Amino acid sequence: MTPVKRITALFMISLIAVTGFYGCTPDRIITDSESSLTDATDTGSDSSASRLVRAEKEIELASQAEGVERNQHLLNAAQLLTLQNLYERSAEQLSRIDKTLLDEQTTYEHRMLSAEIAIGQGNSRGALQLLNTDRVLTNPQLLRLMSLRARAFLDAGYPLESAKTRVQLDNLITDTFDRELNHQAIWEALSLLPQTSLQQISSAPLNPDLLGWVELAKIAKQAQIDWQYLQDGIALWREEYPNHPAADVFIRELGHKQIELIEQPAHIAVLLPLKGRYAPIAAAISDGIMSAYYQHPDKTYRPRINFIDTSDNQSAIWNYYKKAADEGADFIIGPFLKSAVNILTRATQVEIPTLTLNYASSQADVSTNLFQFGLLPEDEARQSAEMAIRQGHSHAAVLVPEGNWGERLSHSFIQRFEELGGRIVSRQTYTANKNDFKQPIQSMLNISQSYARYRSIRNVVRSNLKFTPYRRQDVDMIFMAATPKDARQLKPQFRFHYAGELPVYSTSHAYTGKTNRHADRDIDELYFNDMPWILNPPNKFKRSLIDYWPEQQSYTRFFALGIDAYNLIPFLGRLQGKSYERFSGQTGNLYLDPLNRIHRELLWAQFNRGIPKLIDISSLPINYSLDETQPAHHTPE
Repeated sequence: MTPVKRITALFMISLIAVTGFYGCTPDRIITDSESSLTDATDTGSDSSASRLVRAEKEIELASQAEGVERNQHLLNAAQLLTLQNLYERSAEQLSRIDKTLLDEQTTYEHRMLSAEIAIGQGNSRGALQLLNTDRVLTNPQLLRLMSLRARAFLDAGYPLESAKTRVQLDNLITDTFDRELNHQAIWEALSLLPQTSLQQISSAPLNPDLLGWVELAKIAKQAQIDWQYLQDGIALWREEYPNHPAADVFIRELGHKQIELIEQPAHIAVLLPLKGRYAPIAAAISDGIMSAYYQHPDKTYRPRINFIDTSDNQSAIWNYYKKAADEGADFIIGPFLKSAVNILTRATQVEIPTLTLNYASSQADVSTNLFQFGLLPEDEARQSAEMAIRQGHSHAAVLVPEGNWGERLSHSFIQRFEELGGRIVSRQTYTANKNDFKQPIQSMLNISQSYARYRSIRNVVRSNLKFTPYRRQDVDMIFMAATPKDARQLKPQFRFHYAGELPVYSTSHAYTGKTNRHADRDIDELYFNDMPWILNPPNKFKRSLIDYWPEQQSYTRFFALGIDAYNLIPFLGRLQGKSYERFSGQTGNLYLDPLNRIHRELLWAQFNRGIPKLIDISSLPINYSLDETQPAHHTPE
């Protein structure tokens, strides 16, 4: 259970949304106490075993009863089972209820339980639909409704909406402990957002309390590298928001929490192949590391750094590891090649904390001291699926290059898209570095079948016919994995093949990372994700690349990887200890999974007149549900 879920399990709290924001604000609030349907909800002191016994008893009583009484026993059982997170069994009891016999109160309770079960089963968008109501609510009902909403928003990938909900909750919470729990939940939701998003959000008109929270989160993000800034930033924040709800207990604890688990190694060894095929990439990474070293705001933090060349024999990674240990290293960055990372991950224990610059071929439990980091393309494909669903698309065509790389991206996109309720209607591969992609595009869009039907009819009537090819209509988006060269060829050919109106999603691989207005006009309207290093205005690190390492601009993303590899080191303990924690890096919003693999959450942009324009995801409309219907004008296959 995540920290946010642990918090929300301790209390059911809620708020009135801004009028019209959720489309269900009650006209008035009834302030008298809510009457309980049953004592089944008063289970705070019950043990798990006791609740299960009581649930079984309610199910037994339901089997012996009829009508309204039977419904009540089933509802009681569902409540108890939900408290135990037994969502499937709880849903089963709710499904047995005769809804025609429910009064207004029990109808509402049935709806709330259904929403809570949906959240528990991972269907947060379904829960959000259930949580829309225009019913007049008592205060306890309203608190419960909005608490569930906050959870559903968070699980659906809308941390800002969850925070908005909880910020307004403070006005309705009277218990001091519950309010502190709510403050922590607000903080954890905002911690999920990258620094770029927080900056965008703070520029928009906001509720003053919410703006205070966002500004505090921005201070904490900056302090991830600039530790000295934290106390100064908090002091300035106190002056700006003296009466903010967080200005009392929460702010006093924040300063201590933000610097806990910070590690500062004295000697860092970097294992890279400095000669041979991978030397240019290794040089970009090492230059990024040194850029971060020299520009670190804490001038008292100056660990010794030495580079060990691993290019002679990658399979001898333990020899290089031993050399680093013998020289006194207390932290290791590298190795870079996957084969060497595979060797390290097979070890039961890695004595020196190590941050690899690639990922093992298989996902398995590894030593707690071994962290895997890199530019994982699968992360980008999965986020393409999430963005497509977020924008309301549900039927995807997939086009990827032949080979292992294309297969990896295709698998990751399809897996995530289907997890979120989407459907893959077509998948095709193409041969990279060609100019004509007619055949795979026609196959993907079923245009080849349209031509086949035309030829069949022409052979029957034995004369030429006027013919316009007809693409399949059961698709509402395309996922395309491509290099810049291929992307500039493919995107115009979609338009030529009658699919120009379909939104196309891709990964960072479609963009060189350098502005080329003329060449990139061919990929106008393309959605793609990329790292903050590429999409944000140049910062001090990028200016140092341009000024001191201009030869590394061809490997600019690896330079950013080196910066993050160095800056991440003190923060790894926090990532490992707090599942909600994110590090706002140059390569993305970084988090650690249970297998010690670091993942990147990227920014989104769309090409407009050959220039990538950053998209503020927080401003996008909320997709409350997934459209399960096919797009109109379906063409039989």
